Amino acid sequence: MKYKINLIGNNNNKKGVVSKLNYFFFNYFRYILVLTQLIVISVLFFRFSIDQSIIDLKESINQQEEVLKAVKPILDETQRVDLKLKESKKIIETQDLFLYQLTYLIPKFPETIFLNTLSLTKDTAQMQGKILNPNHLQSYFNKIKSEKKYAEVTLGQINRDDTGYTFTMSLKGFKN
Repeated sequence: MKYKINLIGNNNNKKGVVSKLNYFFFNYFRYILVLTQLIVISVLFFRFSIDQSIIDLKESINQQEEVLKAVKPILDETQRVDLKLKESKKIIETQDLFLYQLTYLIPKFPETIFLNTLSLTKDTAQMQGKILNPNHLQSYFNKIKSEKKYAEVTLGQINRDDTGYTFTMSLKGFKN
């Protein structure tokens, strides 16, 4: 029996590792390369889409800022007009209150009352005048007091003179 012992090693093993690497590169490594290329391309497209959405958002922000710049003077003018409308509404309400007081007081005047002064404020009225018959003044006073349009109705000084009677009347707390 003859034995062959090779102490240097087998050259076939070296060829076997190279052939295994060749087999791996030719059969599997190309799939890894293709898969890597697909991943890189998909990441690239994803990046492009994200960049485009960022650009679109920046453009929409710029457009909104331009719209705000254009609308700001209009809003300021609207606020000024609104303030003027509120002020004019207050003035009209005050004038209406004076009108209501006048339309309430004047038609009820007896023909024998002659006013020297009539001063109206927001909810008060002051009258000074002359009257020929004191009974007419008393009935006018009672009529105003009974209708309760004023919270307080007071008849001030009544003095007799040559032409009749002078009086002062104070009406406070007008209720519309």
